[in-house]
Amino acid sequence: MHHVEQVPPSTETPVATPVVYTTVPLTPTRVMVYAAAVLFVFGLAWFVIQVRSIFLLLILGILIGAAMDPLVYRLRERGLSRGQAIAFIYLLVAATIGIGLYLTVPTLIDQGAAFYASTQPNAEDPTDLTIFQQLRNRARDSGNGFVEATGPRAIARIEEAYNDVVNNPGSVTSQALTVVTSVLGVLFTTVAVLIVAFYWMTEKALIKRVVLGLFPLHKRDRAHGAWDGIEARLGGWVRGQLILMLVIGVLSGIAYFALDLPYWLALAIWAGVTELIPFIGPFLGGGAAFAIALATEGWEKALIVAGFVVILQQIEGNFLVPRVMQNAVGMTPLTVILAVLTGTVLLGPFGAVLAIPVGAAVQVLLQDLLQARESVPDTGATGRQVAAVLAGRPPPADDGATAPTIATAGPTPSSGAEASGPAVPPPVPRA
Repeated sequence: MHHVEQVPPSTETPVATPVVYTTVPLTPTRVMVYAAAVLFVFGLAWFVIQVRSIFLLLILGILIGAAMDPLVYRLRERGLSRGQAIAFIYLLVAATIGIGLYLTVPTLIDQGAAFYASTQPNAEDPTDLTIFQQLRNRARDSGNGFVEATGPRAIARIEEAYNDVVNNPGSVTSQALTVVTSVLGVLFTTVAVLIVAFYWMTEKALIKRVVLGLFPLHKRDRAHGAWDGIEARLGGWVRGQLILMLVIGVLSGIAYFALDLPYWLALAIWAGVTELIPFIGPFLGGGAAFAIALATEGWEKALIVAGFVVILQQIEGNFLVPRVMQNAVGMTPLTVILAVLTGTVLLGPFGAVLAIPVGAAVQVLLQDLLQARESVPDTGATGRQVAAVLAGRPPPADDGATAPTIATAGPTPSSGAEASGPAVPPPVPRA
């Protein structure tokens, strides 16, 4: 009968080799590559600054295209081509704007002429005070020490700035030329933006394929999802903002007309336009109506207007914005403030308006990156193995997970040996 004797395993503690960290030598070629990369970044930033006007036109065109894209898609389902659908939308928008101008321009001209006359002194009747003089008198008679002290000075500065613009010593011809130049500039910018939006929507599929082709095959689904997410955020923001401007302008016009407020149509349009400006827009729109009511009607009408503005802002913040802007931007208040401040510093008021959609696009990219990182499971094996090697202990088992290789100095064990120590010899048979 044969007996098998088990040889006890070795009790010697394996000595872990220390970790050796190596540095890449800084060769002249590598220095030149780093310097070229830095110069490229600075050159790209300089180029963007130089062509910022064209860059802004491109952004505006993309925003308009993103806002119109759902309607284009619905028209294409009805048998129209992409170009025909875009042309139909353009004609519809042009007809709507034309009808609106036809109905409002005569009234706006009359109200503008009346407002200009109210700001000029009446030589025939010295008792006919201008609107600025009426505001100063209201401030002095308010009974509030702060308003009595600061109100007249603030109104005087506003009047001085207004007179510098209106009663400029320059000739009437130069003023008319300035107005015509501004109008032509606005028309040119509008036409350029519409052209950019048209070609963006017609060539978007090709541009999308080219951009997605720059990504590796296993990352194209993520890039495609990020593209669609950014486009949805931008289009939702533009559509929601237009709806808010229209609703605020219409409600303000109805209320100001019902209150028999002078210049009610101009004030309503001003309230709708200033709705586009983040944070301070509602104050600018309501403040103008309050000032006109105070100067022309007195404190009672001014307080009624102020109450309406407060109620309208509460309706907007608690009812309109949550429904109209539902998941349109998805930015927290802090990120909105930071984006608006950054846009204001870089591009002024225009940058403050564009800061929110651009910030929403950046947030989509950051969320995609964070979700990609969170999707990778973290078993903790890497941290335990690194800690063990640094402490001079054998690396622990990785619980079935494949741990990354840790670079150590010394010879590499063979594939048949265990990493935790020397192999146990097989049993030795004996008679």
